[in-house]
Amino acid sequence: MAIPIFIVAGFLDAGKTTFIKDALQKDGFSEKGKTLVILCEEGEIELTKDLLDTYNAEAVVVNSSDELNEKFFTDIIDKTTPDRIILEMNCMWELNDLFIPEDLNLGQVISFIDFTTFAVYYNNMRQKFIDMIKFSDLVVFNRCNDLAALASYQTNLKFVNGAAQYVVMDENGVVKQAFEEPLPYDVDADIIEISDDDFGRWYIDTFDNPNRYRGKVVSFNAIVIMSKKLPKGTFIAGRHCMTCCAEDVQLYGHLCKNTINAKVKNKNWIHIVARIEFEYSDEYQEEEAVLYPEEIKVIPALKNPVLDLR
Repeated sequence: MAIPIFIVAGFLDAGKTTFIKDALQKDGFSEKGKTLVILCEEGEIELTKDLLDTYNAEAVVVNSSDELNEKFFTDIIDKTTPDRIILEMNCMWELNDLFIPEDLNLGQVISFIDFTTFAVYYNNMRQKFIDMIKFSDLVVFNRCNDLAALASYQTNLKFVNGAAQYVVMDENGVVKQAFEEPLPYDVDADIIEISDDDFGRWYIDTFDNPNRYRGKVVSFNAIVIMSKKLPKGTFIAGRHCMTCCAEDVQLYGHLCKNTINAKVKNKNWIHIVARIEFEYSDEYQEEEAVLYPEEIKVIPALKNPVLDLR
């Protein structure tokens, strides 16, 4: 049976070692076999020998990402015979280039972020945060007592990784869902009016909460993108969005079935009023939002054609 490996990522002193310490003590790891902890940096909290011995764990320190190669894993597994591995990742290393042997089972990637310093680091080291978040299954905002301040980052983070779970942990260790603030538009209106600035928030929410929009009518501005790869009589109605820098601008939008035969061309800007349905996609193996237009009007290009989510 493959040995599970859990990756705990985050900048120095974000709470990674505290989490590992609590996991060893509270989650019954010691009763379920031996834990190998691979430490890629050393913060203020230390895993003492007494703690490791008490909870059937062993720790090894790695000083360079180059050390994490096939020989390292083979040797350390032979030496320690663990039942599971926790890798405390150095966030300055490239998570994308991290070597994980094929015979290990990657269980979960958990990233910790110290919210008291998040704004400063995010503004100055944005790409490092994005690289960390996009591979995460769970993102924990540690020491966060201001949900309103965190809410302003919601759309950006969801675009980076919409599949991850985002939670906050306050100074008392209380955990709750990160994003709970009201939507900036009325989902109960006869026609849901989506402003240009709120397109990203709406787009993400159609994935997170499809039942909010099933059968509803929405109104928004979008660019038309046509492609031979799309079914005949369809196009993408969406926006180009920037989450980090100019190099990462991508198109985000939903498939529109032009059932009213609107006269539109590729890269036209339009105002669209459409009913949203959710239909199974063979390509993605799940339901996807599909727009059925009731009205399409060609409009001038938006003043800010790229939606800046930074």
